[in-house]
Amino acid sequence: MWAHTGRLPHVLSTRCYHDPALHEREVSELFAGGWHPVATRASLGHSGDFVTLDLLDEPVLVRNDGGTIRAFQNVCAHRHSMLTCETRGHAPRLRCQVHGWEYDEEGRSLRIPDAKSFAPLTKHEFCLRRYRAETLGELVFVSLSPTGASLRESLGEEAAAFIERACSRDHALVDVWSHDHAANWKVPVENALESYHVPQVHARPGRTHSKAVDATHVLGDRHTLLVNVTPPAGTLLKNLAALWRAKPEHRYEHLHAFPNLIVATTDLSTLVHVVLPLGPTRSRSVAFCFAHAGEGRNLLHRAVGPILGEVVKRYTWKILDEDYRVLPAIQRGLEASTHEGVIGAREERVHAFQQYVARVHDASVRALP
Repeated sequence: MWAHTGRLPHVLSTRCYHDPALHEREVSELFAGGWHPVATRASLGHSGDFVTLDLLDEPVLVRNDGGTIRAFQNVCAHRHSMLTCETRGHAPRLRCQVHGWEYDEEGRSLRIPDAKSFAPLTKHEFCLRRYRAETLGELVFVSLSPTGASLRESLGEEAAAFIERACSRDHALVDVWSHDHAANWKVPVENALESYHVPQVHARPGRTHSKAVDATHVLGDRHTLLVNVTPPAGTLLKNLAALWRAKPEHRYEHLHAFPNLIVATTDLSTLVHVVLPLGPTRSRSVAFCFAHAGEGRNLLHRAVGPILGEVVKRYTWKILDEDYRVLPAIQRGLEASTHEGVIGAREERVHAFQQYVARVHDASVRALP
């Protein structure tokens, strides 16, 4: 059941969805010191494998060195070039693409071409900037802050255990999507936290609002969780799960780890959805789509696995695409609205999220109830 029985106030002022100063405050307070999923173990499966990305305007390189995952600023200590512009690849050593400076596994200068022209030199005198990197399940996380809570401490044990189970080795990555939105980062997050929009945005024959009796909402300080015993795809999903899993649970679980990490699971799939701020009215979603590999790895699983993976990928992307299409309209309305806004009990996870964000805004939001 839901925790509330009636309507709730819209906690955040509409200014919080487009004001540059408030945006900067959120980035500083909610994101700068946090942990962000950036890759999967499979994408860094061999020593020397690397991926690069922009994370909160920082160029980041994440690398497997002998089984240890490390993260660095993707900037050479020599004359500031990006070490590489490749989004992923393999290299036996960290080497700058422009002048060939090489770095060891810790990011310390190892080989400098024409080193005598840089005399005097001391061993390991120059170093790449390091970031913290940790893994949880099949996900690789990076924090741009040199100090602070560990990944598990930051998430809390309940959320960490959920992610570890949902992204275990029993799940195979089938696709990764990146999509930029003309919307504040909170808009796609809030859209993912409520089912009220489903019959309208994801219209299908016979689709209606789920029953409160079928859903359990957990409202925590650092996360919220939905457990629904009637999965979105209904009978079809149950039949497939019964064929694929020895003991299917026949439920849909949806975790939101504050501020921006969303993990949704069924017996057949896991979706990891992270939303990053790009500006006051711009954001980026990165989604990792996994399919369950099947228990026992028998002939059926080996034969049907690729087909299941394709079904999961197409179904998941269809849902995401339908959501993404409405986000600019929500953003435009937020910028123009003179309404106070109201949240229904079905949307109470949005209310809990807004209360979390409101803590960094002080007088910029109305008083909490």
